[in-house]
Amino acid sequence: MARCKLEIDNPKFLDSIGGDQADKSLLQGLKELQAKLAKDHRLSTFVNHPMKGHPDLQNRIWKWDFAPEGDTSSTRKGWRIFAYVENPKAEEPIPATPFYFYEKPGPSGNPVPHIAEALKRFLRRTIQVRADDRFKRQYDGDKIISICYECFDTTISTDMQEIEIHESTHECS
Repeated sequence: MARCKLEIDNPKFLDSIGGDQADKSLLQGLKELQAKLAKDHRLSTFVNHPMKGHPDLQNRIWKWDFAPEGDTSSTRKGWRIFAYVENPKAEEPIPATPFYFYEKPGPSGNPVPHIAEALKRFLRRTIQVRADDRFKRQYDGDKIISICYECFDTTISTDMQEIEIHESTHECS
């Protein structure tokens, strides 16, 4: 069973849900979800959310349904939370940083653009960039993923030279 560390104590995530003013039952529901995931990340309707059109995010956006404390719905749980998993093959517990949640039914239509934009907003608020760092590189098997810290544009290649050329000529839009 894969264990997951849902980092609900991340200060930027806490700010996004209202910080000290956040609904106590919501926080309790998130803590219950966090405890379940510490045992197995699939215990609370886990889905590895497909991110069509965003190959750099495939297998990195996980979602769960949960309920605030005291929610007695006899049907599906009423809240959904999305977390960014930088390395889905990391050692357990796999770190997952929550960045977006909503009360269902949530946005209508294709949720992928909403999720991708919410992740970009979250990363803009949370990443501390050193002056000399403009790109972050991640490695996934033989693929190299280069992410611009300024506009979060992404390039994927198996050729390091191609990545370096892209980074040296990249202009943010």
